[in-house]
Amino acid sequence: MIYTFFEVATVLFACLLVHIFFNGWFGARDQKRSKMALFMLAYFLLHSVVTLLPLNPALRAVISTFLVIGIAAALYETTKPSAIYSAFLYMALAVLSEYLCLVFMQMLGFDANVLMVEGNSRAIYLFIAKTVQFIVVLIAASVLRKNRAALTAKQVAPLIPCLIVSIHICIVFFRVFPYHENGLPMMLIIALLGLLYVNGIIIICTQSIKNNALEIEEQKLAGRHYEMQKQYYHKVIKDRDETRALWHDLKKHVTALEVLVESGDTQSAKNEYEQIRQAFDDLGSVVDVENSTLNAILYHNINRAKSNNVHVNLEAQASREFSISAVDLSVIIGNTFDNAIEECLLITETQKDINVVIIQKHHMLFYEISNPCLQVPHRKAGNFHGYGLRNVRRCVEKYGGSMEIESSDNQYKVSIRLNCAAK
Repeated sequence: MIYTFFEVATVLFACLLVHIFFNGWFGARDQKRSKMALFMLAYFLLHSVVTLLPLNPALRAVISTFLVIGIAAALYETTKPSAIYSAFLYMALAVLSEYLCLVFMQMLGFDANVLMVEGNSRAIYLFIAKTVQFIVVLIAASVLRKNRAALTAKQVAPLIPCLIVSIHICIVFFRVFPYHENGLPMMLIIALLGLLYVNGIIIICTQSIKNNALEIEEQKLAGRHYEMQKQYYHKVIKDRDETRALWHDLKKHVTALEVLVESGDTQSAKNEYEQIRQAFDDLGSVVDVENSTLNAILYHNINRAKSNNVHVNLEAQASREFSISAVDLSVIIGNTFDNAIEECLLITETQKDINVVIIQKHHMLFYEISNPCLQVPHRKAGNFHGYGLRNVRRCVEKYGGSMEIESSDNQYKVSIRLNCAAK
């Protein structure tokens, strides 16, 4: 009975491994937590039954693979082919982990036949196997990850020594509880379950810290976008008021011009004309696309370029609404503008133009930004060089899009296609 309880506990731990692997690789689907909990409970119960029944190992592996395929397709952002492929990869890693553990135990002098029989040896073998699988899954998820919230390799690396230490503790348990004992002491079960719990909680807490950091970053980006919106709308209101004032005083300006021309004061007439022209030119500085979110983001970034004496040539056509979030759009346009402005500041030529094209065609949004660049490669200042385009690429992948970077003839160009209908 105690051994059965421990087997079920390892199945629960295996559910955590499945979630870490597929959530890191693909990310979870947008759905209610209750639905996800229900699917995980069903997977846990079915996996427990398969584990406890005296089935042929090959048959157990086949059933387990189908269960993993089902949970991957139901809860994570996978297509059916990728769910099948990733499930087979997960099972291959699980089998490899058990094989490595078995080889390791035999190297320590333990009989493989004894490890397959209920008892102390089997319990500790299961723990070591699951811990080794935990290490393998963490590394695989960090390497294959598409989900931005998943742990990176740098974040996983400090956790691995903790898991290795827990394996060492299990080896010590072999010395304290000889493998030939028939009973399974409660002290051993509590110790093993405690180690499983600690290992799981370490990963869950680390992931929670990562999620909180991402939420804070998202809030900052959302706040920045809100400021962009305010800045844009203030400009729109200001231009509207100035337009009304200009049209109201236009007749007076024309009359003044006529008087100056008739009197022969051409210089004063030119000055008056220049003031009128400048007033109307300033009104055209606001970006006017149908999509208000795009307006605010473009206006903010064009103003940043203008403040650095960089001219922006803009061609934009977009519908009133599309499914790309304001935060993701800010990341894509903001980071590419940052790079373009930075490159322009390194150039000594007087003509520094950034060319921007944004065109929406049905469910596709095409965005292209090009700027002059130095022919000689250079290293940018700062510790975060490269992270901008990585974040852009993640946003592009989120919407099933593509991103191309070209550098030729002293021109640097980033071309992005986004699926506006993608979730």
